[in-house]
Amino acid sequence: MTMPDGFGLLTTERATVETAWGHRPAALRVPPPLLDALNAVTIERLLEEESLRPPHITFARNGSQIPDRDVTVEDKEAAPSDAGQLDRAKARALLADGATAVVYRANRLIDSLGAVTAGVSSALRASCDATVFHTPAHSPGLGWHRDAQHVIAVQITGSKQWRVEQEAPSRWWAVGSLPSDGPGTDVAEVTLRRGDALYMPPGVAHTARATDESSTHVSFVILEPQTQDFALALFERAFHRVGVRLEQGPLTQRLARATAVVDELAAAIDELDIGDLLRTVEEDTMDSGQPPPRTSQ
Repeated sequence: MTMPDGFGLLTTERATVETAWGHRPAALRVPPPLLDALNAVTIERLLEEESLRPPHITFARNGSQIPDRDVTVEDKEAAPSDAGQLDRAKARALLADGATAVVYRANRLIDSLGAVTAGVSSALRASCDATVFHTPAHSPGLGWHRDAQHVIAVQITGSKQWRVEQEAPSRWWAVGSLPSDGPGTDVAEVTLRRGDALYMPPGVAHTARATDESSTHVSFVILEPQTQDFALALFERAFHRVGVRLEQGPLTQRLARATAVVDELAAAIDELDIGDLLRTVEEDTMDSGQPPPRTSQ
């Protein structure tokens, strides 16, 4: 596979998502084979998984996360291995009351979903996980927030109204929740129905609400190698070629030794095979996986 083939697994509009990648949101359509692969993704199917428990499933009401203790089994006689076990009755009661359910790493629970994320990860040489969101009719999903990864949200049942920042932020931004009135920048409104998708770059603020029917969508969460990871790998590999020791010698010559370290590092970096180094960082990223966020979002 090539990188464009990775996008082709998720959308029929590869050129659109490639152009928008990292810069701005884009509305997309998905290929029929992807929808077929997602037919097995339902909240009932996921709730049947015995291994599913917080933090890999969370619930939100009116845009705010519900504490894990409100959805876990309260049995003082339960075995230690059952600590934190999801209470299915409580989960279904929350759904009936309009709460949104969020299942992280759902690709590890449903084989067809896992095959898609594995294909995307291999083709893009990036980490790809899938998060499933189920929101009852007329209910909000998560409140305004920013994510650290690229997201392609694919609508599989029902419909959902999104409000999305029109451009990726150009200045520093923090992952997590925003004030309830949003980011204070230009916002677009998009409604997704079955077969529609929405691409959002890292940092783009967004929120969503189900329409007059319950909504289930899958967010394919894609984490590329990060600049800091590449830089650390670069310096770590170059460091092994440096012979000058800053901590050895007269104090009065420390600046000269530091200058020599910099010169040797620069020479070592110049001799590195950058392609090989990037492949190593990509493989580390692909193997790392993405833990569920532990924020209010």
